[in-house]
Amino acid sequence: MALTENGRTALTAVLNNETLFPRVKDADLVAAATKLARKQVIAAGLTRDDLLTLKTTIGSDVFEKTLEGLSPHHVKLLARRLDKTAPEIDVNTGSSALAYVRQILDGEAVASADAPTETTAAPTPDAAAKKNKYLGRKAFRTGR
Repeated sequence: MALTENGRTALTAVLNNETLFPRVKDADLVAAATKLARKQVIAAGLTRDDLLTLKTTIGSDVFEKTLEGLSPHHVKLLARRLDKTAPEIDVNTGSSALAYVRQILDGEAVASADAPTETTAAPTPDAAAKKNKYLGRKAFRTGR
């Protein structure tokens, strides 16, 4: 049985009536704020300005806790979303992607559309034409 019809009213009621909820501590409220902020951070379409607004709204401590709580996959996606031209070395692991996101938010790393992209050379036809003779043997294919 729900006491209120929406979550916003319920959270407001909890915050306005602290005496009715003596076991709700500040750490619980921080955890709830972190969970809500995480949902917002991993949402598609966020820009650097949106993240900076979120950081000022919830506070830098809670925002940093939110960033550190993201999975490596989500941190990499966030870094790629903020800078589509980011060098692969800067976003290939979770920790390096998190450092790169922090650089973007601090204004140290700026996404540039004019940045030249590296072109990789296509593999030579000789390398593609080489086959392993062992893989074609009947014993390998049948397991005998």
